[in-house]
Amino acid sequence: MKSYARLTVDMNPEEHTYLKMASAQLGVTMREFVLWAAFKKMAEIDDQWLSDKAGETLRRFEAQKISPQDRKKESS
Repeated sequence: MKSYARLTVDMNPEEHTYLKMASAQLGVTMREFVLWAAFKKMAEIDDQWLSDKAGETLRRFEAQKISPQDRKKESS
């Protein structure tokens, strides 16, 4: 059985609505959108190890077709 860590993000209702709308437009879940965006930004950090780990995760997302770009391509 896989184990997962949980992250809670507090935001106001308006921010939540925007996040939900952006996710829907890209055809991904809010979880997928947030993870993709976080790891995309993490890949830009000036720390080679973290950047490499982010890159590995982003490639896994792409292989599983869970990145916003992949979903957008599929719906076109």
